[in-house]
Amino acid sequence: MTRLANFGFVDPDQLLRDRIMASAERIIKLMPASAKAAAIRSIDVPSLVFNLARGIPAVETDNPEAAEKLTKAIAFKRRMIDAAGGALTAEKVRELLGHKTIQAVYKAVKERRLLMVEDNGTKLFPVFQFDGNTILPGVARVLSGVPQTGGWAILQFLVAGDEGLDGRKPIDMLRGSAAEIDLVVRFAQTLED
Repeated sequence: MTRLANFGFVDPDQLLRDRIMASAERIIKLMPASAKAAAIRSIDVPSLVFNLARGIPAVETDNPEAAEKLTKAIAFKRRMIDAAGGALTAEKVRELLGHKTIQAVYKAVKERRLLMVEDNGTKLFPVFQFDGNTILPGVARVLSGVPQTGGWAILQFLVAGDEGLDGRKPIDMLRGSAAEIDLVVRFAQTLED
């Protein structure tokens, strides 16, 4: 089916190649360093495409102020994910924890044992909460202590902390003593005040 473009016929494979190459430079310029690193570490083509797509800001608006606001929100979320050590998909969490189904992962979220954030329809699981193939016990304590607080607000608290914690970050304290975990839970509960 390959025919010359000069005669009105085009090779769809070549059109796709041209489109990909024309988009590559724009994609590279838009992606933050962490997204580029994730794309480079991809082990196969589907994960490469997934990591590329996650790294591109999805701003579709003719309003420059709205576009800027969306772009800043996207960048803020990415900084939080980076500060949390990255994020895993539900399938990766299923494999990591040895669950038989993805539903078991979502059940852990519903039972407030596992932190999940949703970004543009993609469910992400911040890496900090895992210790090998288990969930840090302090994560469930924090999540159950703030039952009305959403994932992004909890993640923001955990990566940024609170002035009362003397510069310590809650994500680091969750790996500490029982007293440190208790302190994180008490400060997290202020999110719902």
